[in-house]
Amino acid sequence: MDAQHTLSFPNESGCYGKLNEPGTCPLCKHSIKPEVLCIHPFFDEAHKRYAAALFLCRNCFRSFSSLYSVTTHKVPNSTRTDYTSQLLYTGPSLYKEKEFDKPVTDLSPQFVKIFNQAAAAEDQGLDEIAGIGYRKAIEFLVKDFSIHLHPEDPEAIKRKPLARCIDEYIDNPQIKLLASRAVWIGNDETHYVRKQEDRDIEDMKKFINAMVYFVGMCLIAEDAASMSPA
Repeated sequence: MDAQHTLSFPNESGCYGKLNEPGTCPLCKHSIKPEVLCIHPFFDEAHKRYAAALFLCRNCFRSFSSLYSVTTHKVPNSTRTDYTSQLLYTGPSLYKEKEFDKPVTDLSPQFVKIFNQAAAAEDQGLDEIAGIGYRKAIEFLVKDFSIHLHPEDPEAIKRKPLARCIDEYIDNPQIKLLASRAVWIGNDETHYVRKQEDRDIEDMKKFINAMVYFVGMCLIAEDAASMSPA
């Protein structure tokens, strides 16, 4: 939302214009009209104009900042100087962890931890390393599920390459398909040359979420099967 503010740069008179105040708190993700705590106009080393603003969220009562680039211009037939601004950054942004159903969390807490760390990296714009994290998360989910299905062979499962583990220990066709394809994309995230050029992290996350669904359904069905007639 645009709001009128006067900016006074060092050794210059005030200029008039609007700053696009954030409409969502980056910390609690709530829609807000922020309270302005202070605005500081400044020049960088190249004498370009910027403005740093500190806001208060009235929902979570935490402060956050925004950075703007500023361009000034003289108003024709007037002594007044106006400015236009562009919002460059608002933060810090806190990633809200994805919650998984209890059967999956109990099966593979390390998968949940790694997945959320990868998602937090992606949320911060670290897309080049997020894919590697998602690939690691897949490995923990697949191997923990394989050990659950084959508790007689945990050490062999831990040592096997992931592709062989999927082929040899995962019988459910949906999980097998989704896991193998997610791994293909994940491997591309770790290698110099991509093989799946038309696929990316979004596809990998879609496959992982579907895997989680089917793994969860298998675990729930096992729980139902363990019941005895009254």
